[in-house]
Amino acid sequence: MNTLPSLPELTPDDRVWRLVWFGDCAYPAQVRRYAQPSLRAVFSPLLESPDPESADRHYQRDAWVPVSMLPILAVGDLWQHGRQIASPDYQVETFKRLRIAPSTTAFVKAGLAVEGHFLLPLGRHPWHIQHTQSYCVSVDLDGGGRLLIPCMEIIRFYFGSTGNLIQRLFGSPLSPNALWADKRFNPANKHLHLVLANQLSGISAADIGRIAESKHAWRSAAGIYASCQKASVQRHPVYPYTGFPFEGITDLMASGTWLPSGDREQATFIVYRLRSCSHPFPFRSLSYEAADKKAWHDASAKGNKGEGGKYARERAKTQEVTDKDPGARKAQRKAQFTAQSRFPDLLRKQIWREKIEAMPKADVFLRRADGSLEQVAFGEPDDSSSVGGVDAAQGAEEKEVELPRFVQEGLKIIRAKPEYADMQVKVVCPPGRVHLVFSLPVVIDEYGEIDGDLLFTSSDGSVRQRRGCYVEVERFELPPKRILIAEGRSRLTQPEILEGKDGIDWPVRDLPSELLGNKGAGDQ
Repeated sequence: MNTLPSLPELTPDDRVWRLVWFGDCAYPAQVRRYAQPSLRAVFSPLLESPDPESADRHYQRDAWVPVSMLPILAVGDLWQHGRQIASPDYQVETFKRLRIAPSTTAFVKAGLAVEGHFLLPLGRHPWHIQHTQSYCVSVDLDGGGRLLIPCMEIIRFYFGSTGNLIQRLFGSPLSPNALWADKRFNPANKHLHLVLANQLSGISAADIGRIAESKHAWRSAAGIYASCQKASVQRHPVYPYTGFPFEGITDLMASGTWLPSGDREQATFIVYRLRSCSHPFPFRSLSYEAADKKAWHDASAKGNKGEGGKYARERAKTQEVTDKDPGARKAQRKAQFTAQSRFPDLLRKQIWREKIEAMPKADVFLRRADGSLEQVAFGEPDDSSSVGGVDAAQGAEEKEVELPRFVQEGLKIIRAKPEYADMQVKVVCPPGRVHLVFSLPVVIDEYGEIDGDLLFTSSDGSVRQRRGCYVEVERFELPPKRILIAEGRSRLTQPEILEGKDGIDWPVRDLPSELLGNKGAGDQ
């Protein structure tokens, strides 16, 4: 589903416009956006001919757009009334077993001539005429000829899963904490776990995982900002460039067109849009945490009934992007659009989000000196702002596992017990609760100190309440067995398995004495 807002600055009239090239990056004075650089997108109006390549060769107009819009822009796309209306195939080619290596690739400028012949002859490709200094990557093809890919398309394809990721790669020198708060790689099974940095979506998890575990991908990602800084220091127009995020063999599918050179009619294939790349990612499976709940706020999710929901839907249809930076405290909208799978390798690998649930508030208990518990309560502040932002994301929605990792591990432990062999084990919701997974209670003593046995310490050092989940084991003609799976005290600690005393009762108050180390806070 395409939920992108209108971009009226791209198309000044009712005609259909073709995006024909990308220019330089800058902070132009006429643009009121300074938190991120802007990118010059070059458009030409489409003529009467139905051929999408029949754009006006003699007229071009520039539109400055924030670099975070790059995921939704590609050379060759057709725009009208501020919206993309088509992404023609042009000529689609698949280059099998393409070798990506320093000996087969090179950075070249769009206006380069080789042996007296331009790589992009103006008679057949006039679209780059104002930006002959922009960079492309040239790849040697077997049997002669070359594949020519604009560097902005390499950036868009390999790092353009979300606008937030693109903005970080353009905005500052690359550092790990800009992309992840923590990462762990198991060399035995090649499983990678990432704790994504704030405001980064799980849709970018695979791209970030490749950067995290591949020196070639890191160099490619870091090269974006480095190339911009190098040109800026030399007071040259800033044309970003970077290479492939890997070395090796790949099948590359692209749409574009063949251009001649000398007597050879099909000498150079200029890529408009990369479609697919088969090179494998440096992990076999990937899990991730996206802790920032505001990163994927959707205003239409609230009040979806009655006039409130209707207003939200109508507002989404008419929303436009403006030349302003989004408010720092305003929750970001998701602008999702459908795109085919860029990387077939990921279709064979498991990628999932370890969901951080929006948990109901934990019960709070005061433990008296005699061990008895008294329920108390406390609140937390809220916050708001006025200007929102948009993070354009391509591909399918990020996947979430149905149950947290500690519940899945607990179920494996229970099913492995001989006494429960061949019995049905299912997750159940206890009476009085509406969530399968819940926070274990907060227990404080008379001095206000919180019981540390019920706290979970995450990999970044932050602390929260441990969680719990009930399961029920059906035992033929016997009453069902109720078991509490209690989350461990850290990711490296196994969950605790706590069974009801008589096989039919629920552990009282979700707080069996075993969890408290028999501190006198037993069943009430």
